[in-house]
Amino acid sequence: MSGDNSYQPVHSDRELGMDRKISRRDFLDGMAVAVGAAATGGLLSGCAAGEWGGVHDKVVNPPDGWNQAGRGSPGYPPAMTGLRGSTNPAMRIPHELRDGIFWAGEKPVHRTGEHYDLVVVGAGISGLSAAYFYRRRHPNATVLILDNHDDFGGHARRNEFTANGRLIVGYGGSQSIEAPSVWSKEARGLLDELGIDLEAFRKYYDQDFNTRWKLNDSEFFTSDLFGRDHLAVMKGDTQTAGTLRNAPLSERARRAFLELQDRPGDYLPGLTEEQKKQRLVGLTYREYLRDVAKMPAEVLDYLQTYTSDEWGFGSDAFGAIDAWAMEYPGFGGLKLDRSRPYRYCGPTIQLQWNADDPYIDHFPDGNNGVCRLLVGRLIPGTGAPRAMGEETSARIDYSRLDVAGNAVRLRLDAPCVRVHHTGGNPGAKTVEVDFHRDGKVHRCTAGGVVMACYNTMIPYLMQDLPTPQEALFYGTKLPIVYAMVLLRNWEAWRRLGIYHTRFTSGDWVVAELDYPVSMGGYRFSHDPGQPVLVHMIRMATAPGYRNPRGGIGPGRRELFARPYERYERSLRDQLTRLLKDGGFDPARDILGITVNRWGHGYALEYGRPWADFWPDGPLPSVRGRRPFGRVTIANSDSQNRAYADAAIDAAWRAVEELG
Repeated sequence: MSGDNSYQPVHSDRELGMDRKISRRDFLDGMAVAVGAAATGGLLSGCAAGEWGGVHDKVVNPPDGWNQAGRGSPGYPPAMTGLRGSTNPAMRIPHELRDGIFWAGEKPVHRTGEHYDLVVVGAGISGLSAAYFYRRRHPNATVLILDNHDDFGGHARRNEFTANGRLIVGYGGSQSIEAPSVWSKEARGLLDELGIDLEAFRKYYDQDFNTRWKLNDSEFFTSDLFGRDHLAVMKGDTQTAGTLRNAPLSERARRAFLELQDRPGDYLPGLTEEQKKQRLVGLTYREYLRDVAKMPAEVLDYLQTYTSDEWGFGSDAFGAIDAWAMEYPGFGGLKLDRSRPYRYCGPTIQLQWNADDPYIDHFPDGNNGVCRLLVGRLIPGTGAPRAMGEETSARIDYSRLDVAGNAVRLRLDAPCVRVHHTGGNPGAKTVEVDFHRDGKVHRCTAGGVVMACYNTMIPYLMQDLPTPQEALFYGTKLPIVYAMVLLRNWEAWRRLGIYHTRFTSGDWVVAELDYPVSMGGYRFSHDPGQPVLVHMIRMATAPGYRNPRGGIGPGRRELFARPYERYERSLRDQLTRLLKDGGFDPARDILGITVNRWGHGYALEYGRPWADFWPDGPLPSVRGRRPFGRVTIANSDSQNRAYADAAIDAAWRAVEELG
């Protein structure tokens, strides 16, 4: 299952092309193996405390080394490949802070003499939006944005490749502007102010691409669960008796699933509608399938990763009430009213209940396109785009992001290490902000601070917070990995007639052709013989936990203890298993790989049955985000929703709270 560490490749390294020098690979030696084993055992955990990860007294070196930040020129991060995302250098200082060893010994603080009206900690969508909203309110304000990564955007990250002299752009995290029709007026207003014309995506996004090339959705039955590998190509958006005819399912399991999907019965007879919904509130989707619908074990295995792509964990932790709301298989026979969401449904499900936006509002670099347009408005003269049509092709000069004299400065590779009010007085008008750069701790001052970083890090940066730390620690994010794989062509996909597949188990839960978006001077691959990007998703939350929070720590530890070559090997192997009958050869056809690793990826949405405080509260996110003096808290964590609009809403609220 996704998140498990037991994946064993079917093909040899030579068959997979592991000897091809397309990307940096640091192979494990004896020391690294020992380190990896120790880390998997719990020494290298995520940023959380107590039962949610532990506090540690030393930092364990990751297998690839602390300096491993990918391959390519650090002067232009989007074009770097290999292991990217939250790189090892970006993690080092935050982990030392978490482990309580950063301030051990003598660490002098060098005063820079810099004073800003606002310092923003975190350069993701929320942090950049906070800087923008603050400047809109205070046009003459000076702003410093700090981030521990070598690129901006948080996990809205841009991946660039070159093939045959042509720029090919992909995304390393946050995908799309989802359901903009239900965005808040503040979030939607920001898109308008940045010149993002949502109607233009109807032209940019080739909505007939899959139909024209006769490409379909599919599912891949894996041999570890079902005895043999098998690709089942769907008809429309569902499986049928015909498409499952040769699938490695017993006849009993096949009949049971098709009944569940097409002709579900009333599996809760004799109960009122309210009683049925209340019963669903107390069950996970897997429990509903097993204990209520009485599905065979094969069907449970088949549907375990059904929820993983969208929600970050499997059906064993996803709530049955939300599975009903999403119209997953098995609920039609209950005859429940769908005119409105049930009050126990998750926050995004409730928000998007009546939204019918097509999923086409997508820049080729995902929501990094929004971030680049924000940078274009905040810091002129960097080459950042100032218009939607030029976004994809614009090249930013990273050396111009942090220039003395600019009203807004974006300082990368500069993790914040401490935030406190002058004199330790929350009523003070000035906040001191310490950050680490070039091996030293530096201090600037600010009139206000927006903490737009991972909320779980804030107690380590502000140890005098009156808000109970548990409320901030509760928001620990889901670990995810997004890989972009550059292929020589997509002939194998055409021959197999697929554009997307879900794996029933394995390291990677999804493999799909990139979205067909052409805009400005940028053109998507328009012929199967041309290079294309393939997006692969690994949801690293460990399975087997009814509460998804239980799988976050083990999943994150395994993710950080894993060397790049293991990501690459399993990625190549699963692609080969999927595409080999279409003529795919990984040694010949894979031209480049970027693995975007996010130990803190999706904000965890509250949902039943595990979040028994939802929806009546008190909500940890609301308790944790309370302002403290001249410091306010943003990021999607504080909204408990893993969406771009949540990050923007949090930024707007945090700026309003500063006044």
